[in-house]
Amino acid sequence: MDDDIQKFPKHDFLESYMVRTKELAKRQREYRNLLFGKLKTRKEQIVEASYKHSINQLDEEKNELRAQIWVASGKPYKEQNQRFLNLIRCHVECQENLADDISALKTSITNMELQIGRMNKQLYSLNLQTVPDERHIAEVQHKRKRMNILENNLEVGFRMEGAFTAHNASLREQLIFILNTRSFFNDSYTKMVKRLDNERKYLIDLIEYAVSTYDNCIEVFEKNELLAKRDRREGDLRKVEMQGLVRRIAANTENAAFFECKAKPRVLADLQPKEYRRREKFRSEHRKKVNLYDSVLKKIKAFTASRNVAEVIEKFNEQESLYYSYFNYNNEMSYHVTLLNNSVNHLFRDIISLRNENVNTLQWQIEEIARLEGLVAAKQESNTTLVELRDNNEALLESLLQGVETICKICNLDKSPFKPLLGDHNHVKLVNLQRFLKALETRVYDVLACVYAQERHDKDVKQFDYVVSNAEKTCEAMTHLDDIVLTQQCPECAETDAQNIEEGGDLSYPHSVKDSKKKLYEKITQPEIQYRLHSISQCRLPRSRLLAARRNM
Repeated sequence: MDDDIQKFPKHDFLESYMVRTKELAKRQREYRNLLFGKLKTRKEQIVEASYKHSINQLDEEKNELRAQIWVASGKPYKEQNQRFLNLIRCHVECQENLADDISALKTSITNMELQIGRMNKQLYSLNLQTVPDERHIAEVQHKRKRMNILENNLEVGFRMEGAFTAHNASLREQLIFILNTRSFFNDSYTKMVKRLDNERKYLIDLIEYAVSTYDNCIEVFEKNELLAKRDRREGDLRKVEMQGLVRRIAANTENAAFFECKAKPRVLADLQPKEYRRREKFRSEHRKKVNLYDSVLKKIKAFTASRNVAEVIEKFNEQESLYYSYFNYNNEMSYHVTLLNNSVNHLFRDIISLRNENVNTLQWQIEEIARLEGLVAAKQESNTTLVELRDNNEALLESLLQGVETICKICNLDKSPFKPLLGDHNHVKLVNLQRFLKALETRVYDVLACVYAQERHDKDVKQFDYVVSNAEKTCEAMTHLDDIVLTQQCPECAETDAQNIEEGGDLSYPHSVKDSKKKLYEKITQPEIQYRLHSISQCRLPRSRLLAARRNM
């Protein structure tokens, strides 16, 4: 029956109704203006008649529209609209239920993945802790090799200790030999120093004799040098004398020839008295000087026992050269004496430094010997302490192994799994300690599980409680209240987004199911919807804060 009923075109009907209503209101306003105006002309009357006719038509149309509206507001149309609204509501509820189911499934999947990860980690740790027999046998062989190597190292250490002891003995012998040699050297050095002190005077006399001999040699050399100079000087004087004699003979010859040519008597005019007085004064002054010089020369000749001036000059030259030679000789002797004094000082300084160095070296050697002896004693003492510590550790280890073996006997540990393995496994040793401890741990766990089960089975008996705490699984962490995300929008945020139809805008009409789904999808998938999915206590609007404050008061 619903399929036979045709859908009423509501939208078109309402639009035409609105247009006609507006036109009717316009014509009514024009008619009112005409009534209150002046008398109308023929044209105006015709227009008014046409208006009335159109008004009548509009009234008829209005009545027709009212009838159509009454028909549209009938029960069949209301039922159809209600059915469409119920369908939309059903779709929305299904969408919400599906979202809840999807989130629950995702949470369960995440928990399952976490449990699977934990199980994988436990399996991996169990695989790591599981050791096969081949690997254990290889490890035992490796430990045995390591023990053999350590034993060899211990034996090598003992041998090295003996070698070091022998080497220390040889070093001690060498040190004793060095000390004896040093004492012999000190004795020889002391004897040589004493001998040097005794022969010092002889050396000084020998040096003086050498110096005097050197002086005599220098004097003889100077005398020979003076004789040679005198011979050369006399030869030069003879040459000069011969040259002067030749010059005088030539001059006399020339003067004789000149006098023969010019020696004729001349009558000269007499000089003036003033000139005579000047010449006489000049002669008297020079005569005094000549007499003074003559007296000085006579005294020099008398002092030098010479007969003429040439001998005096020669003696003066000889004395000057002699004094100059003496001066040079004195300087040279002073230089040699200074060198000898410096060499003697250097010798004494070297002797003192050698003596101090020998004393310091001897003291250092004595201290080094004492230090080495102390070091050897400390090493021996430390070796003794280490040997005692090793013995104590071995005794302690043996007692611990005995304790482990006693615990295994108390727990009735089964040793049958150890029989196929190589070696003796009847007693606990360092080689099989780890294997015994693992078996003991397993046995203790078995006993603990048995006691736990027995305690749980016998609930009335509470005299012997071996298990302290119950074996319970820890619960998962609870979700915080603020971390819970709501699936509906905040009412205050939704109210701000709502529009009031009466305040403005076009009329809104019911949408189809397809349009409703589309608009709902657009509203849910918009970016700010994640912010709006919260409770009113978490809303940021001022009104929401006021409401939350009133609620908490």
